[in-house]
Amino acid sequence: MYKVAWILAGTLTVITVISFIVLFILLVAFVVKALSRKSVYYTTKHLFGSVLWFTVSIWMLGLQVVGSEMYVYSPGDDGDIVMVDINRSEQYYSVRTMDESQPVILFLAGGPGGSQIPATRAFLSELEDTYTIVNWEQPGVGKSYDAVYRDGQMEVEDYVEDAHVLTQHLKEKYDQEKIYIIGESWGSYLGVLLASLYPEDYYAFIGTGQMVDFTETEQYCYDYAMDLAVERGDVDFQNKLKSMGYPPIYGDNVSLALGSYLQPLYMEMQRHPDINHQDWSTFDILLSPEYSIMNSVNYLRGLYYTFSDVFQTLYGRDLRETHTEFDIPIYILQGKYDINAPLYLASEYYDMIDAPKKEMIIFEHSGHNPWIDEYEAFQVEVRRLFVEHEGA
Repeated sequence: MYKVAWILAGTLTVITVISFIVLFILLVAFVVKALSRKSVYYTTKHLFGSVLWFTVSIWMLGLQVVGSEMYVYSPGDDGDIVMVDINRSEQYYSVRTMDESQPVILFLAGGPGGSQIPATRAFLSELEDTYTIVNWEQPGVGKSYDAVYRDGQMEVEDYVEDAHVLTQHLKEKYDQEKIYIIGESWGSYLGVLLASLYPEDYYAFIGTGQMVDFTETEQYCYDYAMDLAVERGDVDFQNKLKSMGYPPIYGDNVSLALGSYLQPLYMEMQRHPDINHQDWSTFDILLSPEYSIMNSVNYLRGLYYTFSDVFQTLYGRDLRETHTEFDIPIYILQGKYDINAPLYLASEYYDMIDAPKKEMIIFEHSGHNPWIDEYEAFQVEVRRLFVEHEGA
């Protein structure tokens, strides 16, 4: 039923787009006819037809938007999308499992303003027979976009508090004494804070694409991009970087500024011959069945507005100075060729960690996302690391 409805909604979208194209053609024809001084009756008749077509198109677009909200779904028999009230806001998470009595893994996506619902469905699916995989749509992205504006601009501590409330909900809903955390990129930073503040709630934490010091990371990325531009003789890009200024970068369009050099670095990792590249893109979520049209629009808004608002509040935060002692096991699973969260920073941080148990695993054929680049090996390591804590 859901798939049929989704196809119907998609068909309406195509029809609407075609309608707008036809409307444009009709309007152009009307202008031409008017300029050629045809009869008032003739031009008025075509104007009326154009307006009618435009009105119908708007209604069809509205129906498609509403329909897509009604028929979002998580593919297969093992998935669901859940709404939960968190600190006076409606927030969402996806859940995938073969048995809801299984231990819970809370996945914290990168960002701020990012989501990985379809990616976790595709690349962590082998864990569903043993664990309940929960992917939190954080405030300011996709389904939970409006939650970011409860009290003005969100701070890091607000995300941590929301995640803590969500943890209590998951423990109660799935009858778990504790749960696990996997955090990627920005989510790895949140995971460290949760593990430090609320050790009683978690068995263990895995950080991947582990963020440590946001200012130093951006400076490393900027220098890397500049070195590439010099190496390739790209004077225009060198000048663009120089005009932007050296990180940390502040302002209303931080997302665009950082993206101007982070995107080339992403492409550099995509071209790296030693990275196992998967058929996956961050923007796959825009066409995923878990997302409605407005969810997709809000995803794009999150990449710009949420990232710009929240990321610049992370400058000056360094886990090496603030979070090195833990009461739960800490594991770091890092890609060897990660540029966005450089290996040297993760290694320095790991050496400083004091925890009941710790381990660092370097994935030899991965960039920023070893859980995608080497998803099979990653899931094997998750099982190995987490299984010993079951029942603890």
